[in-house]
Amino acid sequence: MLNRIVLVFQFLLICAVVYLKLRADSAYFLTPDSHFYLQAAQNLLSGKGYAITFEGKETFCAIWPIGYSALIAGMAWLTTFSVETASKIVNLLALAGCFWLIQRRFRENAWFVSLGFSASSLIQLYTNTWSETLFILFVLGFCVFFSPTERANQWQKEGSVIFAVAAFFTRYAGIFLLIPLMLRRQYKAVFYFVVWIVGYLFFNFYHTDTYTGGHGFWPTEPFDQRLGRGMRGWGEEVLFFAIRDWDLKNLGLSDLVKWFIYGIALLQWVLIGLIVRHVILTKKIKINADSMTKFMLKEPFFIVAFAYLLFTITVYLTDSSIESLYFRRLAPSSLLFTLGILAWVSQQKQLFERTKWLFVAFFALSIIHSFPKIGVGI
Repeated sequence: MLNRIVLVFQFLLICAVVYLKLRADSAYFLTPDSHFYLQAAQNLLSGKGYAITFEGKETFCAIWPIGYSALIAGMAWLTTFSVETASKIVNLLALAGCFWLIQRRFRENAWFVSLGFSASSLIQLYTNTWSETLFILFVLGFCVFFSPTERANQWQKEGSVIFAVAAFFTRYAGIFLLIPLMLRRQYKAVFYFVVWIVGYLFFNFYHTDTYTGGHGFWPTEPFDQRLGRGMRGWGEEVLFFAIRDWDLKNLGLSDLVKWFIYGIALLQWVLIGLIVRHVILTKKIKINADSMTKFMLKEPFFIVAFAYLLFTITVYLTDSSIESLYFRRLAPSSLLFTLGILAWVSQQKQLFERTKWLFVAFFALSIIHSFPKIGVGI
């Protein structure tokens, strides 16, 4: 019971921070992609079909799958809210679904594993009208149902295919889930998933003569430059996934607030150092590198995270429409790696007892990074 109360508190706290961020931003966290999602949702709501006006021409929206816009349209229809507001509700309901999946998977340790959702980069995602939060829900659902061995029961097979198809209908990148399915030789699940993928891509081709709205051009940028830029983006994600404060981009931020942000980041690095110190003292805690390696090889979070990272880097290196490797594209793998590490720590009894409050403090500070520092007109 207490575990569920803590989970609800974590969820409501994130919702409160998202609300404050929206109140502080006159643009309502809407980007060019957001406006296309909303335009498509409004057209669906108005009975005009899944269409957008792109480069001055009304066209079927093959650039993005229908899933996110369709859910926004459905939410707007149910609530009578604007599509803008409906998109934020869809994001937060997707986040609620993530918490439910973690509760289902980890039970009494769910409160600890779910700390990963409080990373400042993720809260930035929840606030924007982007499809990533919904995509993360479906990828996480795939992980929960995905069997870590070649022997999966019928419920696991059906669940993994359903979540894989839902992920693909949210972002084309969902096709990467073929990798873990193939690795575990779940060929029947692969077959059904491929049927859905091929069917939807040909549906796009019927409407636009393209499979994904014109993606897939080889980059003209020199390979070494593109690789170096991509690795820098990935390195920034590794170092600052939960330590990033987006308010630092605000030119009107005072020096005092900037030093406050730097101080919070410094405290987080100190906490990381303390956690690493406890992990290194393995002789007394009775853990070793082998236990972590074995856990990574069988834990779906790690398997799927590696598959997504490999897929994303490959696409980035071969498709010019993927302009960079940055937090929005890397967030699914960053979250899964984080959840996997927290899951492993929760299973190491002595390590867990020695470090759990250090992790709580670290992610509490990450939430502070997400609080808007200026312009909150409450």
